[in-house]
Amino acid sequence: MKRFSSRPYTLHLLVAQLCLATLLRKTLFRLCLPLLAGKTRNRVSWTAFPNRVGQRGMLSFVLAGFALLDAAALWARDIVYVRPPGQKKDEVISGTIQEETPAGIKLKTDKGEVKNIPALHIRAVDYGAGVDAVGRVDYHSGDAKLERALLETTAKKKAEGLESALLAFRDLDANGQLRSIVSVHRYLQYRIAQTTALLAQEDLSRRDAALAALNDYKTAFADGWEIVPALQLLASIQEEKGDTEGASKTYAQLAGLPGIAPAMKLQGQLKGARLLLRARKFHEAEAKLKQVEAALPVDDPQRAFVEVYLIQSRIAQKSDLNGIDKKLEQLLRTSNDGALRALAHNALGDYYRAKGDNAQAFWEYCKVDMLYNQDKEEHAKALYYLAQLFDKPPRNDRDRAEEFRTRLKSPQFDGTLYQRLAAAKKTED
Repeated sequence: MKRFSSRPYTLHLLVAQLCLATLLRKTLFRLCLPLLAGKTRNRVSWTAFPNRVGQRGMLSFVLAGFALLDAAALWARDIVYVRPPGQKKDEVISGTIQEETPAGIKLKTDKGEVKNIPALHIRAVDYGAGVDAVGRVDYHSGDAKLERALLETTAKKKAEGLESALLAFRDLDANGQLRSIVSVHRYLQYRIAQTTALLAQEDLSRRDAALAALNDYKTAFADGWEIVPALQLLASIQEEKGDTEGASKTYAQLAGLPGIAPAMKLQGQLKGARLLLRARKFHEAEAKLKQVEAALPVDDPQRAFVEVYLIQSRIAQKSDLNGIDKKLEQLLRTSNDGALRALAHNALGDYYRAKGDNAQAFWEYCKVDMLYNQDKEEHAKALYYLAQLFDKPPRNDRDRAEEFRTRLKSPQFDGTLYQRLAAAKKTED
């Protein structure tokens, strides 16, 4: 899952400007502007500053005050914090939000440009109406606590920080003024569901609460940009819990959202089909995969993934295995994509196991473990079958088998299907 990123410097700068502007506002109108006019009560005028240094200092004070008052005026604007994949810092875009949909936010900037910001690039939003209602510091209280919590390096402090953030979001949403603003209420409800899900990652006993919060959110707020990350979180938790059918349905719902990017729609379809394969719903999975394949351009690199998934379905059903090895080897010769190579080598391992050639299957899984281990699900699958193959002829090495099972128990594979299968097998044994 993608984590909520920190933007402390931007936030601290805005808070500092707020404090300074508040202090200067009264001074400017009670002292500085009358001085410029040359008349005030108590006979104070511009001549009260007899030397140029004093006059320059006063003028600088006035100009700085007006600059900060301009900044204060901007605070009533909507502000979107954006971070596309690969960037390390947020881009701050201010203006007026014109439309919010599952595709993202359409915003007219202060310069008059219209920007369409994809949902998954959005890190946070300051809705001007919400800031006006409670002030920027209070409005940011939940987000600031969430940011700090996600920067904590110990599980205990992180959990405590998330609890504090959750309480802050709930308090904000209980505010009648904020709750009456549809966009702010929707945003705070998303933050509540998101933070509950993050707590479930730290404490599995809270998983059901996270699932309930996310399911309630998707039912009540399906029309905003937040529905995209909310559905991704929901599918992830369902998958970690072992609810492959539920996760597949969630991915299908994600793929069916109106206006989302074609790449996101495709990923949702592929993930949903993969989960159907794991649930052994082969005919349903194949129907979805063939539908996706028919819609893809001939030269689209995603076609190779669809082909491997269809091959996996044939292998799992032990249906028409002829020529499968040649097809997978051809895909491997024509692609350097690490994710595809992991998928194809694991599929070759499955093929050789189905043919009874455990020795050749062993080396295919080894390639995933040693060379193409970026995808934790495919890596977990390779470890699972390597442990099984060490237990069988020709190796018969129980110590090495146990070594691979131990590796599969490590936290890096938490939530994977094959970690769950290994734990279930151990219980049966």
